[in-house]
Amino acid sequence: MKAQTVTIIGINRASAAIGLALKASPLEMNIIGHDADRAQSEAAKAINAIDKTEWNLISAVSKADILVLALSAAELQETFPLFGEDVQPHALVLDFSSLKGQGLVLAQKHLRRGHYVGVQAVLSATALLDGRLDLATAQADMFRDSVFCLMPAATAEPKAVETAVNFGRILGGVPYFVDPHEYDSLLQGIATIPGLMAAAVFSAVNQATGWRDILRFADLPFALTTAPLQDGTEIAHLALHNKPATLRWLDAFIGELQTMRRLVQQDEPELLHATLLDLQIRRAKWLRERDENNWVEIATQDVETRGLSEQMLGSWLGGKRKKE
Repeated sequence: MKAQTVTIIGINRASAAIGLALKASPLEMNIIGHDADRAQSEAAKAINAIDKTEWNLISAVSKADILVLALSAAELQETFPLFGEDVQPHALVLDFSSLKGQGLVLAQKHLRRGHYVGVQAVLSATALLDGRLDLATAQADMFRDSVFCLMPAATAEPKAVETAVNFGRILGGVPYFVDPHEYDSLLQGIATIPGLMAAAVFSAVNQATGWRDILRFADLPFALTTAPLQDGTEIAHLALHNKPATLRWLDAFIGELQTMRRLVQQDEPELLHATLLDLQIRRAKWLRERDENNWVEIATQDVETRGLSEQMLGSWLGGKRKKE
């Protein structure tokens, strides 16, 4: 059987970019999109990120050779019990939700068939600085020259894991295996804390005297800083999922804020300038490393190389080529 059907559950900018990357590849496949908001699915179809929409969740899942779960952690917790028994036995389930430990537990509890691999496609350096979040701005190269994290279940067949690796290569990412619980701990610092910071910044300005005049003149820095508030439910879910880790990161963040406050209060311009310049240099170094993507020491292979994935999912990676 050839794996020709990819179903994407949850339509957003990232999952639309995944669909565009798959369609830009030399492989023939049918991409189905499902979202609780039908307008999102239709928007994805309009930009050619998917081939067709499917309003029924179970129908969409049961057709998939490769099932892409592009849901928030909170949405996955609610949705997984609804379709766990409808996955095809040979299907590869790629979970892009934020909390990998939670996804693994849900798969162990509700996934009766199929092969589960927790994954995360990290944005390319260019897309990282883009600042846009709406679906219409999705592009096929959003994950190119970046990292594709993999956290397979212990029960996942090696052939399924190989297929997941090749899936990431089609997106343009370099495969990187990581422990799911380690990933979740790190996520608190790079997702939860920015989300809580966004809430604190907006709340401080929103409660200030003359806040309407302040917000009238708010520009790009304020908009980007508070952007995580677009999904406040997810921020709350992440913050409460591992409270000890969240509190440790909050304490570290508050400590840095107190240092900045002290430098301002003590009126030490040279020290404040030096501190901010040092952090500016460190951030620029991080962005250069993201752009070069040289921190993953692993040999890559051509995505068209036939491998173990073909034995499990037909010739998904080496199947029919699109006509030139």
